[in-house]
Amino acid sequence: PPNRQSSILVVDDDDGIQFLMVEALRAEGYEVSSVNTGRAARAWLQQHTPDLMLLDLKLKDSNGPALVASLQREKNLVPFVIVTGQGDEKAAVEVMKQGARDYVMKDTGLIDFLPAIVKRALAGIEQEKALAVAQREHRRLEREVIAVSERERHSIGADLHDGLGQQLTAI
Repeated sequence: PPNRQSSILVVDDDDGIQFLMVEALRAEGYEVSSVNTGRAARAWLQQHTPDLMLLDLKLKDSNGPALVASLQREKNLVPFVIVTGQGDEKAAVEVMKQGARDYVMKDTGLIDFLPAIVKRALAGIEQEKALAVAQREHRRLEREVIAVSERERHSIGADLHDGLGQQLTAI
């Protein structure tokens, strides 16, 4: 199952909402850590690799798009879902273009919808990992088939050459 102790990092500077998100996800069986600034998120990500990050678009020390861009540059970006307040739709679209898995609005339904959004995002990540493994295996098998057919071609060529050479000598 996708929530097999999947680890989630919640990055939100609203302590109340952060607490509610963390508790709702822990209740679903996730291992959850939380920080409240972009700087703290960067530091945490240097030491850990969560399966998913829930990222508030507007933090006190940085904004979501800038944080995502810097994490991408550092090759330290993990799959993420945006948590956004009212009026942030334009910024949410920008961050979706940067690779966000989904976004959830900070409203009365947040805590109700959050577990399903996290579950869907984690399932998508698992499918992508499985697809990547299958593609690697497919490429490996392709190389193996080519190598076998190449050896077989050489073997047939050698048999023809040897057999034909003996027949010509006999003639």
